[in-house]
Amino acid sequence: MNSGIELEKHVQQVYSALLNMKDEGIIVGQDVQIVDKFGRSHQVDVYYQFEKAGITHKVAIECKDHGRPVDNGQVAKFFGKLTNAGNIQKVMISRLGYQKLAKEIAEDNDVLLLSVDDLPKLNELLAARLKTVALPDETTIGEPFWTIMEKRDGSVSGSFFAYPHPTTKRPEMLLFYSKEHAQRAFIEAQLDSDRWCVRGMPQYVFRAFLIQLEWAEMKGYGAAVLFAPPGALKDKPFITLPASRKDLIAEYYKGEIPSITKGV
Repeated sequence: MNSGIELEKHVQQVYSALLNMKDEGIIVGQDVQIVDKFGRSHQVDVYYQFEKAGITHKVAIECKDHGRPVDNGQVAKFFGKLTNAGNIQKVMISRLGYQKLAKEIAEDNDVLLLSVDDLPKLNELLAARLKTVALPDETTIGEPFWTIMEKRDGSVSGSFFAYPHPTTKRPEMLLFYSKEHAQRAFIEAQLDSDRWCVRGMPQYVFRAFLIQLEWAEMKGYGAAVLFAPPGALKDKPFITLPASRKDLIAEYYKGEIPSITKGV
């Protein structure tokens, strides 16, 4: 395969992984045609766009793997063909770097120059994706649940706190409808804040919880929603509502969940 095409494919895969850390569904295209305001079509090696806060961000990437550093003419040709294509961030990626004049022209025309070494390694991407998808931080909002998670070295480990059911004594991973309820349970259980923390569960974190819950149910553990009616006195105990993985998926999760037993 042509080395230039291989570089384009690698760049497309890297950016696709980076942009979809939380399964946002952003499409990163390879060998894309961009139409300018005059109706003329221009080829770009890699292209993606996404919307944030009502603003559409567009990025075009040119990949160079020609056995020599990129010269000023190649930079000029790249930004020149996109001059009339709207507000597009222009990026060049080269395996062998750039000539001095090429760097100057790129700086004058807002072209970001990167090397292949600037791209994260695939194993680093995988680790980053797993951390982003499965491990929430203190800013994460519950959708709709909150929970208590283990913390190591200041960051959540991915393990969930389990507490014996008041009647059956079965260990159950806990879910709460509000952060306040989770914090109250945290205090009542006298948990060590260096080891445990309250975290919100958006859908991508809830998905990780449900995957772990299948294994937990196989081991005789379970899950429960701890609930207190609005306005209830603080000294009144929580109402404990056992919740099966099947019911949680059916009533609170949108999408498909891989199964440990089915291997899908």
